[in-house]
Amino acid sequence: MKKLPKYFLLALALFGGGSTLAQAQQDPNKDGAWTLEEAVNYARENNLQVQQSKINTQLSRTDLQRSKFERLPSVNARGSYNINSGSYQDPVSFNLVTDRSQSSNFGASASVPLFMGFQQTNQIKQNGLIVEANEQDVLSAQNDITLQIVTSYLNILFAEELIKTSTLQRDLTTQQVKRNRILFEAGSVAENAVLELESQQASDELALINAQNQRDIARLSLMQLLNLPASDDFKIVVPDIPEPDQQPVLVNGNDVYEVALQTLPAIKAVDLRVQSADKGIEIAKGAYFPQLSLDAGISTRYSSANKLLQGRETIDNGLKPQSLGFYDEAGKQPVIVYVPDVAVNPLYSDYAFIDQYKDNIYKQIGVGLTIPVFNGLQVRTGVQRAKILQQNAKLNADIARNNLRQTIEQAYVDAVSAQRKYVAAKQQITAAEKNYRNAELRLNNGVINTVDFNIIANTFRSAQSSLLQAKYEYTFKLKVLDFYQGKDISL
Repeated sequence: MKKLPKYFLLALALFGGGSTLAQAQQDPNKDGAWTLEEAVNYARENNLQVQQSKINTQLSRTDLQRSKFERLPSVNARGSYNINSGSYQDPVSFNLVTDRSQSSNFGASASVPLFMGFQQTNQIKQNGLIVEANEQDVLSAQNDITLQIVTSYLNILFAEELIKTSTLQRDLTTQQVKRNRILFEAGSVAENAVLELESQQASDELALINAQNQRDIARLSLMQLLNLPASDDFKIVVPDIPEPDQQPVLVNGNDVYEVALQTLPAIKAVDLRVQSADKGIEIAKGAYFPQLSLDAGISTRYSSANKLLQGRETIDNGLKPQSLGFYDEAGKQPVIVYVPDVAVNPLYSDYAFIDQYKDNIYKQIGVGLTIPVFNGLQVRTGVQRAKILQQNAKLNADIARNNLRQTIEQAYVDAVSAQRKYVAAKQQITAAEKNYRNAELRLNNGVINTVDFNIIANTFRSAQSSLLQAKYEYTFKLKVLDFYQGKDISL
C-alpha cells in the first residue's frame, strides 16, 4: 500500500474547514453512525480547546467591563473598635488619660477620577479590541478542530476504500492460488508457481491488514477529538463522493488570497491586535499628562473616656486670709486681708455613644492634582515598550498574511497538479486493468509464469491505489480553494 504524502494529508485537513454546517446535533444517527456535520458540530461545542478559547474571551469581556467601571466613583467605608488601658491620648478629646476605656471610629471616603490623561478612554478602546480579537480566536479554534475532525473523518473514508481494494485483490489472488493448486495436483504446473502465488496472497493479506490498521487509527483519532472513549461500536456515515471532473482549475490564486484576507478569522485577529497595540502606545503616553481627581470623606469617633459637661458647681468655703505686704520697712507687720474662698467645679455625665457619633462628624471635600515631574524615566520606558509591542504585532500580522499567501499559492499549484495526476491515473488504470485481465487469461492457459503475472498484477494494484489517491486528492484540492473563498463545503 502506497504511503500518503504529507501534502495530501494537509489537503484532507483543509477540506471542509470553512463549511457552513447544519444545526449541531450532539447525538449520532439512529444506527449509531456519525455524519461529518454531527462530528464537527459536536466538537465545535464540546472540544476542550474550544471551550478554553471561549473562557479567554469571557475573561477579556470582564477586563472590558472593569475598565469601564474604573470611571465610576470609588467609595470605601472603614471602621474600628479598640479597648484602651494605661496612659494614652484619648482619640476624641486628645487629652492624656490614664484609665481603661473603649473607643471606636467610622468613616467613608469617595474619589472620582476627572482627568487621567485619556488613559481610561484608551484602555476601554484597547480592551474592546482585545475582546473582538479573542472572539476571532474562538472562530479560529473552531476552525482548527474542524480541520482535525475532517482530517480523521476523511482518513477513515480513504482507508475504507483501500480496504475494499485490498480485499478485492486478495480474493482474486486467492482464486488464483486455488486454481494453481488444483493444476499442480494434476501435474500441469510446477510447485514454485503455487508457492509464488501463495507469497503474493500473503502480501495482499498484509496490505489489507495495513489498510484496516490505518482505518482503526483514524477512527481512534476521531473519537479522541470528540472526547469520546474508544469503542469498537463507533462508526461513521460513508457519503457518496462523486468522481472528479476533468476540467482545469478556473480560479486565480490572487483573487482567492484577497477573499481570504477578508474572511479568515485568524487574519482578523492579528489585525485587531495591531490596533490594540496602537492603543497601548496612547495609554503609555497618557502617563505624561497631569491627573485630576475629586475627593470627599466623612468620619466620626467615640470614646468612653470622653464625658459630657452638664454645668458647673460653685462651693463657698468662706473667707481666707491673704497677705498683701508689710506695714513697716522691717517686714515685721504684715498686711492681712480676707477674701472669699469660692471653688467652681465642672459637672460631667456619661457621653452617649450615638450622641458622640452625631457631635463628632467631620466632613471634607477637595480636588487632587498630580503632575508628573520625574519618575525615574518609567513613563518614557513604558512608551518605548509599547512601541516595541506594536512592531511585534505588525510583524505577526505580516507573518500571518505571508503564510496565508504561500498556502494558497501551494494549494493552487497542488490543485492543478492533482487534476493532471487524476487524468493520467485514469488512463493508467484503464491500460493496467486490460493488461491484468489479459495476463490472467495467459496464466490460466500456461502461456506466462507466475512471476510475470505477479509483476503485471502489482502494476495493476499500484494503478488502483494511484487512481484512488488521485480521486481524493483532486477533489480535496479544489475544496481547499473553495475554503479560502468562503464557499460552502460539504461531502
